[in-house]
Amino acid sequence: MDIYLLNVGIVFVWSWFAKMYGKEDHSLPTGYRPNAIIAIVPLVSLVIVAGLRYKVGTDYQTYMLLYELAGKYDSLAEIFGFGGAKASTDPGFTALLWLLNHITSDPQIMFVTVAAVTYLFIVKTLYIYGRPFELSMFLFLGMFYYYASFNGIRQYMVAGILFWAVKYVIGGNWVRYVITVLICSLFHSSALIMIPVYFIVRRKAWSPLMGCLTLLFLAGTFMYQKFLSVFIVMLENSSYGHYEEWLMKNSNGMNSIKIIVLLIPLVLAFCFREQLRKRWPEIDYIVNFCLIGFLFGVLATKDVIFARFNIYFGLYQLILVPYFVRIFEPKSNALFYIMILICYFLYSFMLMPFDSSVLPYRTIFER
Repeated sequence: MDIYLLNVGIVFVWSWFAKMYGKEDHSLPTGYRPNAIIAIVPLVSLVIVAGLRYKVGTDYQTYMLLYELAGKYDSLAEIFGFGGAKASTDPGFTALLWLLNHITSDPQIMFVTVAAVTYLFIVKTLYIYGRPFELSMFLFLGMFYYYASFNGIRQYMVAGILFWAVKYVIGGNWVRYVITVLICSLFHSSALIMIPVYFIVRRKAWSPLMGCLTLLFLAGTFMYQKFLSVFIVMLENSSYGHYEEWLMKNSNGMNSIKIIVLLIPLVLAFCFREQLRKRWPEIDYIVNFCLIGFLFGVLATKDVIFARFNIYFGLYQLILVPYFVRIFEPKSNALFYIMILICYFLYSFMLMPFDSSVLPYRTIFER
């Protein structure tokens, strides 16, 4: 637990320094540019804690095995299925591991590399869209997304890249966004879901379409068994296909507290939608991403596997929530700021002992 508290302190304090030694820049949506050099410090802290962990995270052993298996391929052509060979599942990720195997057989290089890529894209996105910058960075840990990224590392890496690609959503450049998604799908095929999402989120928040989507997800939740049979057919050819039998038998759902945490920012976003739009009209796209994440969370109350899709949407809360400390008079904004820090710190502190197997924390120096 001590290393996590130290990491939170480093990330928050040095992100605050990055803000304090930044400057106004009206070319950015936030109107402010943090100090890029200082911002490297919290990034490095995130990478070190995640990259040097040992047997921390539910999927740790699974990825150790994947790394070993990737090294057994003879060539990149074999991984991608050229020459009559059967292509690897998620060949982009397998190819990355194959290349890393040529550097060292120690799988720790995989955790360091994936952590560096994932957090680089996330921090870079928050550098552009997160204000206050230190609050967005703190929420990455406080909302537990950082710790959750210790599991499903390839999907979180893809989610981080697509989070950065939100600039294409905001700019209306669907061609570049689709190309980015297609490349990411080589690393995790579930990324393809973000192609239709692009066309869904690019409209005003609380629109009739989003209302219909909400009703569809609620109907899927209440009529889960009928919905499940259709969903399993969709999973058959994806990287989640092996979950078919497990889905039919499993009844574990997402913790209701997590659903509340997903819901509260949306309630505030609805109540203060006009104030948010005055600050930044494109905030509607961010709200729509958050709404879809909440809907997958609701569906995940029936089976926690659907929470895996929320990985692509939860990060947008890191942009949305900090706006609530900028839309009122200074005293109210300060109160919101303090409340957010306290509530999300307690939330992550509460989840730490039993979520994602992040405790006890060990490093490679203790193996």
